[in-house]
Amino acid sequence: MGDADIVRFADRARSITVELEDAAGGGRHEGRYDAEIVIETGFVGARVPMHLTDADLADLRAFLAARACAEEDGALPDGAVMDWPAAGRSAYLRLRAEDPFVVEVRDPVQSGVTVVVPLHPRDGWAARAVSWLDRLLTRLGERAG
Repeated sequence: MGDADIVRFADRARSITVELEDAAGGGRHEGRYDAEIVIETGFVGARVPMHLTDADLADLRAFLAARACAEEDGALPDGAVMDWPAAGRSAYLRLRAEDPFVVEVRDPVQSGVTVVVPLHPRDGWAARAVSWLDRLLTRLGERAG
């Protein structure tokens, strides 16, 4: 993952990455961030703008941490669904904890298009995502302070 990546959902053939728009400054403006969803599959390659808040980042961390705990406990995917960030403000991801893990990129505001990407992430993906996001949040907090 790159320094500007917030999260990356991927398997060997497909990925959905959320990147901060301005890596140097974090794209942060009074607790809000400009970001971009990057879709890479054999069928679709696209970039979609999105807007986030500090609360959105905390919500993502909580979802990933719950997935990491479930994976560590050996629990089967429970079908939990999260819209991140909350639907309505900009493009967003609908995350489905199923087998396979499904990421829907939804853009009702600009294009009206939805892309559904089923993924088979490697074991331990959620714990790695939490760790990465924690480091990013620390860096963003240091820049804001």
